[in-house]
Amino acid sequence: MSNYEYKEVLIQEDEILSKVIIEQANLKKAVNDKSWPELSKVISNVNLLMDSFNKLDEKRESVASLVKEDNEEIKALLAQVRGKLVRCRTENKALGDYISITRNFVRSVINNSLPQSRSKVYSRTGNIVQKQPKSVVLNTLY
Repeated sequence: MSNYEYKEVLIQEDEILSKVIIEQANLKKAVNDKSWPELSKVISNVNLLMDSFNKLDEKRESVASLVKEDNEEIKALLAQVRGKLVRCRTENKALGDYISITRNFVRSVINNSLPQSRSKVYSRTGNIVQKQPKSVVLNTLY
């Protein structure tokens, strides 16, 4: 593979990553808006883009040792692609953290408001131990 072909692969990877970054912004918006059909669509788009990127990256890696990377333009393109990859990973991590925090919050609210929904606790003899309600409200008329 010549330097020209290597450069073309890097340009294609850069274009794909630019599209992924746009889709990640759409993904974040869909999650925040709780637009589940849009979220499905965006996830599908991201998966297709990343499949294309992975194929190109395999091609790039297989011939990287055969190409001289002393060309400044190639170095700049490679740095740009790596920078976009770092940005994509950071966005993925941030979104994953947000989802994890939200899931844990919702789980704690459900567990605190509906104690019967928690997992079962068993006694030494194997009987299910039911937790008693912490408070009881009585409506009485005088």
